Amino acid sequence: MQRQKLAALFNGFATLFDADMFLSGLSEEDTPLRRSANTCIIGIDPVSELIVQQETTREDIKSFCFGSGNESLGYLSYTYGLKERGIESDKKNELPLGHFRQYAILITVNLSTGLLECSALETADTRKLQRLKDLCTTPPHGPVLLPASATFSPPTPSMNRKEYINGVKTVLEHIRSGDTYQLCLSSSFSMTVPDNFSTSVINSTDGKKECDAVGLFMHLWQNYPAAYYAWFTTEDVKIISTSPECFLRVNDGIITSEPIKGTIAFNKFSEQLLTDLRESPKESAELSMIVDLIRNDISAHCEYSSVTVERHKDIFIVDDMLQMYSVVRGTLKKESTCLDLLFDAFPGGSITGCPKLRTMKIIEKLEPHSRDLFCGSFLHIENTTTMNSSIAIRTGWFTHDSNGIQKFRYFSGSGLVIDSVPELEFEETVAKAEKFRKVLST
Repeated sequence: MQRQKLAALFNGFATLFDADMFLSGLSEEDTPLRRSANTCIIGIDPVSELIVQQETTREDIKSFCFGSGNESLGYLSYTYGLKERGIESDKKNELPLGHFRQYAILITVNLSTGLLECSALETADTRKLQRLKDLCTTPPHGPVLLPASATFSPPTPSMNRKEYINGVKTVLEHIRSGDTYQLCLSSSFSMTVPDNFSTSVINSTDGKKECDAVGLFMHLWQNYPAAYYAWFTTEDVKIISTSPECFLRVNDGIITSEPIKGTIAFNKFSEQLLTDLRESPKESAELSMIVDLIRNDISAHCEYSSVTVERHKDIFIVDDMLQMYSVVRGTLKKESTCLDLLFDAFPGGSITGCPKLRTMKIIEKLEPHSRDLFCGSFLHIENTTTMNSSIAIRTGWFTHDSNGIQKFRYFSGSGLVIDSVPELEFEETVAKAEKFRKVLST
């Protein structure tokens, strides 16, 4: 019931106030195998924004995020990581390299207790603040949580089954040649949006079983909980991220990263599956390689001997899949900021593979699509020593193609090592993308 009430409230924030939202942390109500967000940060009325372009420097981003003393929400795309690593790409992107905003009104919601805290700049619109107060006092009816009655087109992949399997085989050749020892290969999926699916105006008062982009976001959040959901919009784009993965969390200088590697999809859960995942040489190797990469990536900005690994090969459930992860911790150097840490570790190793630079170059040649925001990061930046960021997996967005046709685009990928079975890796990408297809094709 708490989640339904919050969904109604968040729906009001998004539809009435064009709010951006970033959910993070781990709920106090989580069980050892179930993880969902504990906190939602909601930004209303942007007072400044930075759209990251090719010429935007690291110092430009740091100046924006730290210069005013205000908190920032936004994202950096995987394509930004290509730029920072000096990898050229001629693929077309639908989104900028990054986008950050600061707001007149910032609301923090404890998702376990429902407690809201609101902070506002002196310049905030007092009438809007009163409307927000009224909304919180008497939330509207809940958003439509059913998919649209019209059916989206079947998803068109950037790589079909045969092409993806051939891609896996090519990666295995690179591994045998010593070019890489783990690589995350992805595919994108595009669906045409039906005419009676709105991405801007919700229709929840007439009882029709229809849905818009906000309703889709809320439907996914209620039915497929994960720890790092995000909702970010512009005039032309509506972004939905349902990520379960923490990239870098910095809390007063204490760094945490939780790389995910190792997956088993299931129809019916059993305890034996936990053992199967932990004892799988392939899945264990995937995780251990990336943990070592993350340790290396963060160590340049960590105090000497502060980097540790905890809960190695721990497991949780998300989207009817078991996911294995570890916790990497460290202490931020006094001369470094959280953004220094992020820039030098970006993009996250769990979605590139290792060694990172060489592997990213191979990915760029093998994947026919631009990853764009996929495999980048959503961020909430409080100050120089406090930040939260996700890996933008299980992520999609509504936009228009060059012919003006509205599309929903989402992605999926799998980590490949020497003993990967091409057909099974393809099935893993299907499982990871299933919730979008299932909800929008109902």
